[in-house]
Amino acid sequence: MRLLVAISSCQAYENSGLNAPLRETWLKDLTRLGIDYKFFHGRGATPKDDVVLVDCDDGYWDLTSKTKLKIKWSLDNGYDYVFMCFPDTYVCASRLLTSGFEQFDYFGCVHQHPGGSPYCQGGPGYFLSRKACEVLDKKESNYPNEDCWVGDQLHNNYEIHRGDSKAFSYCGPGPLKTNHTITNHLSTQPGGYVGTNVFSEHKLWLESLEQ
Repeated sequence: MRLLVAISSCQAYENSGLNAPLRETWLKDLTRLGIDYKFFHGRGATPKDDVVLVDCDDGYWDLTSKTKLKIKWSLDNGYDYVFMCFPDTYVCASRLLTSGFEQFDYFGCVHQHPGGSPYCQGGPGYFLSRKACEVLDKKESNYPNEDCWVGDQLHNNYEIHRGDSKAFSYCGPGPLKTNHTITNHLSTQPGGYVGTNVFSEHKLWLESLEQ
């Protein structure tokens, strides 16, 4: 089974150092566990070993295009599952691998807006199986927000097995030895995502293991 962690980011984040904290914390844990990751940047970005350049705008409002291109790239490169996330997603790598994601085609923290389709929230990250990616790869529609788009496209497809877990946390607390949290969406924390809070989250996780 091949798993890809696919991070939607941009050249502006790379230039301002907002991708680097991931490389220095939980992505190190991930690679030690033998899991692949890639950052995905849009047009005009600078090539890098762990950055895939895709043909879409590199700004916030074209994130659905970037998501679609991440899906296509994961299919073209033979991955069985892809974990979709962002630089402001803190991940406990060991718990990600033991989350039970392989039992589902679409797995994350499910939310539903009034009148809308249920969807896995993008901030804490979510899993897609190859089957789900193949369904999404055929969809021609494109609109914000990317996580709602994914939920809409998979809604009422009864061949897609869904899972809901609040361990993918939209607003904290982050992973600790005393809880079962897998991920945390750092932009919902006081002050928003500033990069340094990745280090803070990682420190809290490591210190909790020592207690």
